[in-house]
Amino acid sequence: MSSKGKGRTLELEQIRKAEEKAAAQTADVRKKSFVTIGVILAAVVALVAWVMLAPAPPGIPYPNQGNFHLSSLEEPHVAYNSAPPSSGPHFGGLGPWGVSEEPIPPELFLHNLEDAGVVFVYNCPTGCDDLSSALTTLVEDRPEPTLVLTPYAGPIQDPDGTSYRAALISWNRVLYFDDLTDEARADIADFIGLYHGIDHHVR
Repeated sequence: MSSKGKGRTLELEQIRKAEEKAAAQTADVRKKSFVTIGVILAAVVALVAWVMLAPAPPGIPYPNQGNFHLSSLEEPHVAYNSAPPSSGPHFGGLGPWGVSEEPIPPELFLHNLEDAGVVFVYNCPTGCDDLSSALTTLVEDRPEPTLVLTPYAGPIQDPDGTSYRAALISWNRVLYFDDLTDEARADIADFIGLYHGIDHHVR
């Protein structure tokens, strides 16, 4: 074979090897892309499953009724949309933190909610010394300084009209319960962990 023919053969062989290398690199890139896409899809599926299967946070959410400050506790205002109230018009002063033996009106304790607190209320027409005593111990044993426990003169009812003996309130959210069962205690701990300490003043 002439030197010219040998040169042409060598050139073709180099071209073939270059094409094979390029094809291998392309295949490798595609493989890595498929792996990456697979990992991303798996992560998305796992996230969606987690969101769908994760338990809902404790309590019932209510629409925000605003932060309007009343000039007095007796000033007329719109009706509250939850029982007990969880947002809306309220007096500019604060109810006392901690355990109160006298009822604190919602127009006052709503400001405690606005100021990042949570409020326990109870209303037992037939008496509930056991529950009020247990709630007192619970509040006194908690480390958070901005908790309130107060008797409540109004109804404690969920949106379906079901009545309860007690509730835990944060801004725009109410957790209803009748007794401090293990489940209620767990929900209360989660509720405080999620909603206590959040300031709700309009900036």
